[in-house]
Amino acid sequence: MAPYDVARWSALDLALPASETRLRELLRGADALVHLAWALQPMRRPDYLRAASVALLERVVGAALDVGVGHLVHTSSVAVYSPRTTASLVDEGYPRAGVPTATYSQLKVAAEAALDRLVAGAGAQHRAAVLRPTLLGQYAAGGPMLRCGLPGVVPGALLRHVPVVPVDPAFGIQLVHARDVADAVVRVVERRASGAFNLAAEPLLRGHDIAAALGARPVPLRQEHTRAVLAAAWRAHLHPLDPGWVDMALQAPWVDTTRAREELGWRPRHTAREVLAELVRGMADGAGTASPALRPRRVLEAVTRGLRAGTVARRELT
Repeated sequence: MAPYDVARWSALDLALPASETRLRELLRGADALVHLAWALQPMRRPDYLRAASVALLERVVGAALDVGVGHLVHTSSVAVYSPRTTASLVDEGYPRAGVPTATYSQLKVAAEAALDRLVAGAGAQHRAAVLRPTLLGQYAAGGPMLRCGLPGVVPGALLRHVPVVPVDPAFGIQLVHARDVADAVVRVVERRASGAFNLAAEPLLRGHDIAAALGARPVPLRQEHTRAVLAAAWRAHLHPLDPGWVDMALQAPWVDTTRAREELGWRPRHTAREVLAELVRGMADGAGTASPALRPRRVLEAVTRGLRAGTVARRELT
């Protein structure tokens, strides 16, 4: 049996106004809605990202509430949190203003605000849950993630030969495995849990952990210098990664997962170091799946698509 054969799939273009009726038909009678949809590209088109993420969530959740879906689960992100002001782990009550310079962060804030407004208007707060994972990783996501952060003409295999990695003692990042997030989703649905849940694996990773995973030598360099170089490359269209993602990595608070552990019985099976090692292997191999969103990363494909349709930022999107 192929993966996901037990599921029944329905294709629907939610950008079309005519999809509203069919969307309600699909949702009617459902016990739960788990909303996973989110657009990451094109990073230079924030208007498109808002329409394909926040507006889409409003349409789907609004329809689910209208037809009486019993439970709503939204996968958000720790990116909703305001910039870090403490080295201590923060819980789900930490302020949610996002990182001001990060489009992804601000859209996550807007999405949660829209969800709050919709469920409050329907008196359905007790039926809605929000998951806030840290950076997700798995082997199959390696190729797609590298596609977002490195020009398509650069082979991922070069990651096996990175000589040095800039390291700042103030840097730290949390990871969690995609399977552990999926486990949390199942637990939330089974328990009809509501409210927000942080999801992260241990330990907190530092710059030297990143260097070790890449087999590189750590070199001291202040975070603002690294950010300045990457931002300049972005402005020059030399790489596809919005510097706002760098700001999130440098500013996002480190989160406490006590609520998920106590109320869901959730325990991540993968350590953060295991997630990082698996992700690096996937990046170097250009790994992916048969899913269009997680298709493998291939240099030839990137070159061909670039010649035919231009860069992601310049392609026509409808």
